[in-house]
Amino acid sequence: MGSGSLTVQAGFGYSPVASDITWTDITGRVVLSATEGITITRGAADELADIQTGTLRMTLANDDGALTPGRASSPYYPNVRRNCPLRVITTVRGGKNYLAQPGFEVDDASWEAPWGAAPHNAGPDTTHVKSGTFAHKIEWEAAGTGGILQCPLYGLTIGVPYTASVYVWVPAGDPAVRLDIDGATIGSASTITGNWQRISVTWTTTAAAHTLRITTTTTSPVLGDMVWMDEGQVEEGSSPTAWSSTAATHHPRFYGMVTNWPVTWHGLDSRVALVASDIMKWLSRRPALGPMLVEEIQGDEAKLYYPLSEPESSTSGGDQSGYARPSMTIKQSGAGGTLTFGSGVGPPSDELPTPVFSPSSASAGKYLQCLVAPLLTSSGSTGNPIPGDQVYEAWFSTSTSGRVIMTWSAGFAAAFDNGIRFHLESGTGKLQITEFYSFGPTTITVATPNLADGNPHHLVWDEAGHDVWVDGVQYAVATSTWQDRIILTVGATETGGSLWAGAICHVAAYVRLSGFPAVSEIVEHYAAGMTGHAGESSWIRAYRLAGYAKIPGVIPQGTFSAVASQGTLGSSPLSHLQDIERTENGRLFADRATPRLVFASRSVRYNPTVLATLSYADLETDGVQYSDDDQKQVNLVTATRPGGATQRVQDPDSIALDGVAEQQLTLLKTTDAEVVDAATWLIIRFADPQPEIRQIPVQAATLPLATYRALLNADISSAITVLDLPDEAPTPTATSTVEGYVEQIRQAQHNLDFYASRADLGAVWVLDDPIYSVLGTTTRLAY
Repeated sequence: MGSGSLTVQAGFGYSPVASDITWTDITGRVVLSATEGITITRGAADELADIQTGTLRMTLANDDGALTPGRASSPYYPNVRRNCPLRVITTVRGGKNYLAQPGFEVDDASWEAPWGAAPHNAGPDTTHVKSGTFAHKIEWEAAGTGGILQCPLYGLTIGVPYTASVYVWVPAGDPAVRLDIDGATIGSASTITGNWQRISVTWTTTAAAHTLRITTTTTSPVLGDMVWMDEGQVEEGSSPTAWSSTAATHHPRFYGMVTNWPVTWHGLDSRVALVASDIMKWLSRRPALGPMLVEEIQGDEAKLYYPLSEPESSTSGGDQSGYARPSMTIKQSGAGGTLTFGSGVGPPSDELPTPVFSPSSASAGKYLQCLVAPLLTSSGSTGNPIPGDQVYEAWFSTSTSGRVIMTWSAGFAAAFDNGIRFHLESGTGKLQITEFYSFGPTTITVATPNLADGNPHHLVWDEAGHDVWVDGVQYAVATSTWQDRIILTVGATETGGSLWAGAICHVAAYVRLSGFPAVSEIVEHYAAGMTGHAGESSWIRAYRLAGYAKIPGVIPQGTFSAVASQGTLGSSPLSHLQDIERTENGRLFADRATPRLVFASRSVRYNPTVLATLSYADLETDGVQYSDDDQKQVNLVTATRPGGATQRVQDPDSIALDGVAEQQLTLLKTTDAEVVDAATWLIIRFADPQPEIRQIPVQAATLPLATYRALLNADISSAITVLDLPDEAPTPTATSTVEGYVEQIRQAQHNLDFYASRADLGAVWVLDDPIYSVLGTTTRLAY
């Protein structure tokens, strides 16, 4: 058996989706006994049920009131609050060493540089090696102490002495190196060059997690200074002992956010019955997404955004950037003409209305105008400097050339005004950009097609790049920079001339700092508006939708198919992600180590490799049960797709024997053939469900080291085989797919109760394979 130890950390003061959390160890507060501990739920009861938000429950000691929300004397005040990040890690050692890569044979990223203190370079190298094939070479930077590499340590016993050690090879003339713990407890520096020397640091733990670091003892090494390190070890005790190459493994059990810190008392004994949820919770916090185009403009942090999608009764257009800018109001030039909100059509995928500009002539009609307050960028000549590079965006359609889309001006009197104007050339309909000054204008004609063709078009102008994109096509333009633009006029010049005839919408402006937002991302709004990203991979769609909910990433597993448009959206992020999940016939769930989602395609379950093999005697057998019912039966499927045919697939033999078990599907497939394939795949697997084990309860900590580690690695879609089933079972061996689990971590106990389904439901034909090419049994094709 291996030994497992626990680390529980909270990210006080951080968002759960932050990338740079400083973690605070609270392991010592967790109440662990034979009957109390940590309970984690994850996944779904079976493969047809929706995966639910994962939860964690545990009790924390609060005798000092440090975990009481709102208590000013808490060292964590005011950050003991809802949505505080929380993570749980189990460390399993095969021996005395707590390091996951003691021999540095693989660069597994367990040693990394802290932010702002990276060495010049670091990685595996074979020049000087103490044992094995590789050592880890560090090339120092010519600043500070040359940089730092650090390794997080988990699962330490609190309040006992530990020693960290590593062998180092320092070339002659290069600076000595040392280890430290958390930058505080500093070990002795190396004293030998040109050979291997073991250096160490000893400290008494104050938490289950500490950070081991290596750096030089010199201020400002020179480029070319370096060190090799090999045979690292962290162990209990006050001095280093013989090196053990047996690595520890760290198994993330939960990553999420605290949903409640309820404080209770038993007499004077204060405790917190903490409840936390995984990142799936964030997907339900927004009841309804806007159209994809709107979500992407807002997600790219437009500093000014007028969708102009107000209803017909409106007389002004509101800013939806979140910066509370003044509304865009209707202005009149001359007499006559109309400007009617809610009566036009914009980009085809968003289905939002637009205003229609209908002037009596180029000089008589209505247009829109607003004050750009606060300014987007400023040179500082009228106040404080406001840094950044501007990007402007708009959608438009017209059949009339020679008119103005939008103008950004300084707001001076006409004779002294200056700014930039976007319009269509008279006759050709090509895009023109005019930069005007008190001494006269300069006009650039862009070699676009005729844009006065009645179709929707997308415009993006990049101030710093001196480029303009029209419908996703890039054109170089020698435009200037335009800070301090205080007036935005839509559908006319700054003085109300060259009045637009047609529709304009989604007028936006961005301020780019440190490369964000990327211009390429803004240009991609063309695909969002025109097609709703139809045809992109389902995992890219999942990544996109997760981004709308501010989740920083999606980890893909398997191969993925294309999906249709979701341009209009309109429901919660979770609902739309589940549509993609069903279309792919995959599984979407929270990562256990980061604030990301995992999207496993259906191909992950094709002929899966078994992760762990158990004997029936290893199980908590009171919870083992074979089930044979019609809970999952589906023998008739009526399926359709948006804009496609409605089709029906059935298994007549199953219907004749068991009656109709129907399921209706709407899938975001791109062809009718794919819809039939998906419906057929469902019928093949569930027209006649076979007996299966639906729960696999196991006390994992009592099993051999390799098995314990494998069970901790098991997650949704992993395969587990159970051998030596009782004689009364249908077969002596059963392989199951994990659909979810309930995990209980208690004193010297680690119980995993897996919810499972038959793994052979994912069996597909492999030509000439002895198992997966048995005619009539395992010769079904994947789709």
